[in-house]
Amino acid sequence: MPNAFLSGLFWEYEISETEMERLLAVNDLNEPLTVSLYNRILLSRRWYDILRQLTPTQLQAALSERVLRTIYSRDMRRRYRFAAQRLLGQET
Repeated sequence: MPNAFLSGLFWEYEISETEMERLLAVNDLNEPLTVSLYNRILLSRRWYDILRQLTPTQLQAALSERVLRTIYSRDMRRRYRFAAQRLLGQET
């Protein structure tokens, strides 16, 4: 995954891009930092960049209810739930 996609997501913490790549590779939604990483990806990157950069397994995790519940905006949650239904067949 290109570093530009992950750079700047956690500007207020000292988390390396290597650590972020590791979190995405492990893809454990029981890890709060992984959930936070997917949240930031959804809220700060363009949709088509997300589709290009995340694997299908990572996209499924990013669009999971566990991650979507962390998004404050009800409208954004609704949009991502719609995307999950269309792309992944997930019912909410």
